[in-house]
Formats: sequence, C-alpha cells, structure tokens
Amino acid sequence: FHIGWVVRDCAAAEEELGGRLGAGPFHHSADASRFEHALVHGKATPFSLKIAFGALGGVLLELLEPLDDRSPHAEFLARNGEGLHHLAYLVPDFDAQIRAAGEAAPPLELLVDGTGPGNPVRWAYLEGGAAHGAVIELLERSARSEELFHDVLALVDR
Repeated sequence: FHIGWVVRDCAAAEEELGGRLGAGPFHHSADASRFEHALVHGKATPFSLKIAFGALGGVLLELLEPLDDRSPHAEFLARNGEGLHHLAYLVPDFDAQIRAAGEAAPPLELLVDGTGPGNPVRWAYLEGGAAHGAVIELLERSARSEELFHDVLALVDR
C-alpha cells in the first residue's frame, strides 16, 4: 500500500522530495493525527504525528513527523535518524494476517496494536523479520479504509 518514511519535518521533506525527485503532490490533513488508543510494546501509549501522503513515481510514500516523544516513530528518529520505517499492506482479512504473523517461524512480534475502539481503521505494526529491519504495517481493508484512503490512492492512480 505504501512506504512509511520517518522525517523531522514533513514540510521540509515534501519540498526536498518534490525538488530532487519530483515527488508529489502531497495530501495531508491540517491537524495532527492523534492515536489515543494505541498499544506500543503492549502498553497504552497515546501519541501524535503529522502525516503526509505523496506519490513518488507509481509508489505511495507516507511521511511521518513525530510530534511528541511517545511514538515508535520518535524512537526510530532518535535511534536511526530520518529514513525508511515500514512497508504497509492493506489486507482484506486483518485477523487472519495477525494470526499468521503469530504462527510464523519465528513469530513476528506485535510492536504496535492500533485496533482500539477510537481508531477509524484497525492497524498494527509487526516486527519486520525478513524485511531486513523495516517494520511491517497491516491496515484492515474495509469500506471505511477505502473511504479514508480514497484521495490518497488517487495520488498514484494518475
């Protein structure tokens, strides 16, 4: 579905990626995205991000700017600097994919559980395993996610 890239400043990253690589246009909400009901490493941890989606060729790129120090993205930024954080997949059977990750050999660790009641789309971050360090994001493909991501998907369907 998309490549997640952690950045210090979304606006600066949009400008640089647009100028250097022709990325864009970018789509983002005016407000920060607040995740009130996420479990990070099994612990309730609300966090906020600024998120921008843009086209980079035929690939959808998600820029993630941490707005506090509680998100896994802030942890990533402090440890690694800006860069590739995750590979995201829209999956039609979210529960089956989570079960399969737990039954894999070795099992993939659930890093962030974003299935709380306040989240518009169920999502999770899993340890990357064979993805060589990149986190795997699963997003539930549903009527609601199709509605939410309609404008974002249109960026790469040009």
